[in-house]
Amino acid sequence: MKHKKLLITLVVIFSVFIFLATFIMIWFWGDTYHDFEDFTESAQIPGLDEGAVPQGLGNYNGPIFENGIATSAKQDYLFISAYMKEGPSRIYVTGLNTGYVGYVTMKNEDGSDYTGHCGGIATNGNRLWISSDSKVFVAARSSNAYTNIAEEVILRAASSAEGGEQNVINFTASFEANCNASFIYYFDASSSNTDKLYVGEFYRPGNYETPESHHVTTNSGAEQKAFVYEYNVSTMDTNKYGLSTLTNTEVEQVPRIITIYSIPAKIQGFARIPDNSTTSSSAGKLVLSESWGLANSKLYYYDWSKIYLSANRATYTSLKGQNFAYKGVYYPARGNQPPVQYTDSSLNVYFIDDSVLERTYSVPSMSEGLCVIKNRVFVLFESGCYKYKKFVRQQLKNVYYFIPRQ
Repeated sequence: MKHKKLLITLVVIFSVFIFLATFIMIWFWGDTYHDFEDFTESAQIPGLDEGAVPQGLGNYNGPIFENGIATSAKQDYLFISAYMKEGPSRIYVTGLNTGYVGYVTMKNEDGSDYTGHCGGIATNGNRLWISSDSKVFVAARSSNAYTNIAEEVILRAASSAEGGEQNVINFTASFEANCNASFIYYFDASSSNTDKLYVGEFYRPGNYETPESHHVTTNSGAEQKAFVYEYNVSTMDTNKYGLSTLTNTEVEQVPRIITIYSIPAKIQGFARIPDNSTTSSSAGKLVLSESWGLANSKLYYYDWSKIYLSANRATYTSLKGQNFAYKGVYYPARGNQPPVQYTDSSLNVYFIDDSVLERTYSVPSMSEGLCVIKNRVFVLFESGCYKYKKFVRQQLKNVYYFIPRQ
């Protein structure tokens, strides 16, 4: 009897071992990423061994510097925002031609260290924007010694690599994002149109909820619960946000939302690709980065002209039965009446859903921010950081790019 019980116990233990071994083998080696064959490995993601958790990806085309002096040669730089296991958040800078430059840390307007999530980063040179924690943080150059804030970041980042202590930038403004501000994207619309800034949010039921006012039913019947806001970019040095502001003189002059886009759940990055063959504001493509946990990431590819059709939109007021309200913006109190919240009745909501989807790319887990350089879409992955290295199927330690195709 004892031998029989022992045999049963051993069989159970062996079966459990075989099950776990099979599960681990399937988990780590049982999936393939045929779509990822279209991707090319690019720059190494800095800071992973220092506790960086990469989140946002931006780009800037500027001069190559030698000993702090700009040369006539130019290159594309990647700006990678990351929160840290310990200490202030960072912006890592790497040149696509010259390699790693260094990093800067950030300080809030009150001089304290910025330790936020750094969900997204974007720059047009004149201003640098970080989206995080329901706000957009803005930085401008600290003095006329720098051409613009992007080049100041590059030069100050080089200071860190050289052992210097000048690798800090200060936020000069911030504003309420009217969403959880998970990602951000700057779109260069060419010289004949107004450049755009897009600020969007991540939605996942249960732990990353969004306000009911962001929940809509699209014209094709999809239920979506996250928004992206479009702003017009301003290049005036006197504009502290670098964005066009409300024209009503009675209220605080915060950035004015031009258009709203309704997007699917679990979006981590947004990249609008220009069509250089035309100056039309409705031309081009769009890629959304979707990921959560250890599941495969999805990159959704859309035709922007289809998104921008008048048949693919509705007014916010008709969708929600009320005007869009700017959080924290009020008309001044009159007499004994309390302040009245500022609202906008003119905003349209465009629907980005499966009805305008061109293609879906299935790629390794934890895709994050996106940027576009010469029609190549660069994708940042979070999987190479210290938090996830024991669990992910593929620990990606480089940025990758691809040229979308239908």
